[in-house]
Amino acid sequence: MENNRKLSASGIVIKDDGVLLVKHTYGAAKGKYLIPGGFSENGELPQQTAEREVLEETGVHVRVEELVAVRFTQEEVWCIFNAVYLSGIPVSDGEENDEVVFMPIEQLLVSDEVVDTTKELVRAVICDDKVKLRKSDFVNKKFSTDTWQLFV
Repeated sequence: MENNRKLSASGIVIKDDGVLLVKHTYGAAKGKYLIPGGFSENGELPQQTAEREVLEETGVHVRVEELVAVRFTQEEVWCIFNAVYLSGIPVSDGEENDEVVFMPIEQLLVSDEVVDTTKELVRAVICDDKVKLRKSDFVNKKFSTDTWQLFV
């Protein structure tokens, strides 16, 4: 199927106090860890995209539980879901990433090797009093508030 470059989705998978992360091999996140995800295929719902992309990039089967955040840019909408680990052993896809790990949450939150957006999203997932999606004050350093918004 053809990719829909306007819509992407990712899954935040927590297992045994570790978050499933991939180490990217290209783009702005090259050499950094982030949550797995990618563009939707035409006709695919965002939650289906998240489940498929996690499996393709990591070999791990998941089930989407809830929408955690939505990020908007002028070109794209990115849906981020909390996903439950079902099965599978993390393994690199050998293309988009060269490493897949379950990184302990405490390490993830302070690591310079993890992209800042992933840290912010994980904070939102582990926050007990989170009730609704709100616009975050966080803005990726490469963008301005006019072109990049994150709702958590």
